[in-house]
Amino acid sequence: MKFTYCSSTVAAIAFWATSNGYVIGYSAGHISGVSGLSGLQGNNSLQTRTSGNNSNRRTLKARQSQPAGSLVNYTCQSSFIDFTDREALGKFNVEWCPQNTYQTQNSVVWRLTPECGTTIVFPWDFQYGKIEGRIRAAHGSGVVSTVLLAGPEPADELDWEWVGRDTLTAQSMYFVKGQRVDPVPQYLNTPGGIPQDMAAGFHNYAIELNKDSVKWYIDDWLVRTLPRVDGVPFPVGASRPRMGVWDGTQTSGWAGTVDWSQGPFTAEMQWFKFTPYC
Repeated sequence: MKFTYCSSTVAAIAFWATSNGYVIGYSAGHISGVSGLSGLQGNNSLQTRTSGNNSNRRTLKARQSQPAGSLVNYTCQSSFIDFTDREALGKFNVEWCPQNTYQTQNSVVWRLTPECGTTIVFPWDFQYGKIEGRIRAAHGSGVVSTVLLAGPEPADELDWEWVGRDTLTAQSMYFVKGQRVDPVPQYLNTPGGIPQDMAAGFHNYAIELNKDSVKWYIDDWLVRTLPRVDGVPFPVGASRPRMGVWDGTQTSGWAGTVDWSQGPFTAEMQWFKFTPYC
């Protein structure tokens, strides 16, 4: 039997951009979250963001090369990638800082150092489907681990994010055309009793995009459902998987500040599954 657990907190939010352009919001006196796509793109110094008159929109100004996620490349072929296979990483594009993405005997590791975080991209899209991975999040103040689905800019986006100073919770968020729709992220624990430290061991995480809903899963338990409602923006264009770690120091307190003396900081994934619904 499965159950759904989610926060019911809803509050008025004021949005604005920090001096570095990360999109943030406050709710009930605390920062509510940052776009994972913004953070992963922030791994790449080519990303520029502006606030303008619409401060909660992320705007892509310039890139020196065409990123893997900028063109839609639909497929109906499912993929299961096991990182005990030494060729597994070759099925992804390492978009930034390749020295900080590497394989061990049974996982791919994403490392955050003072020089850079890292981003890998699965080079296929689906219209509807499910992504799954067995992941250990990174621990440490300021360190953010992210797995998401995103479309072309301005992006529809579905996030799993783990903020390293609180690894008893995972945060789920979504954006439509670069705009924050969620008033607050939902803070979700491992199901089945006492919350487990998500940086201490591996857990299965999934995002499922359907025509009429989005669903987030932890260890095969449904932990959040976002129904599609007429007249309400819905992230139907979130299509391509991206994942990695990034430095959240410049997010005005949401992620905390990295203490580099405690690093390097790593997250890991043992396997990844991509299932289009065609």
